[in-house]
Amino acid sequence: MTHEQRSMAANQQDPKWAAKVVRNIGQIEADFFHAAGPVSERIMAEASLAMQKVVTPPWELIENEWATQAVCPDWKMARGVGVGDAWLEVAEISADEEGYEHTWLAAMAQTGPTLLGVQLMFRRGLMDHAETILRDDKAVAALWEKGWARDETSAVLFVPIFSPAEKIAQAFEQNDLTGAVAPFAKALADALAAKSELDKLVAKVRAAAKAQ
Repeated sequence: MTHEQRSMAANQQDPKWAAKVVRNIGQIEADFFHAAGPVSERIMAEASLAMQKVVTPPWELIENEWATQAVCPDWKMARGVGVGDAWLEVAEISADEEGYEHTWLAAMAQTGPTLLGVQLMFRRGLMDHAETILRDDKAVAALWEKGWARDETSAVLFVPIFSPAEKIAQAFEQNDLTGAVAPFAKALADALAAKSELDKLVAKVRAAAKAQ
């Protein structure tokens, strides 16, 4: 952090809030690491199980260290490398320009400037072409009726995932997260149901890349 950034942070500081944080820093850090670790990890593990139930051929659900992805043979790269030209992925959609990290829990409950969604992703070589097409209202209009949304800052397309914080809290108290993670399965099911519309978008992006 530069001197200028430190000065800016100091000027933005709320003295009473800062004092409260300092007095409770032990509990705040313990709560944060519990939320970012065990709580979020359990949510995502059970969400994965819920989503697996709605995935049917030709789709396949893939789990890796950083994401849950739904891939389709129709969107594979010509040489069959990687997950494909495009795929669906559970991702954080953030309006936080500072780039601060948020827990999966906070994104799921939409308690800050971030949310979760099943997002349409493109490989690096297609992303610039995809952004242009995804900003075209006519190109994506058919998806609005299918439950899709667009982040106007980044132009990403996604189906939102939301579960109220109190519902998640009660699910943990009851040690049954079935209802709390149901929005993951619904969002993925809605995303998969729009395959024909998504196929057209992927085709447009591929064509734009080839025409370059």
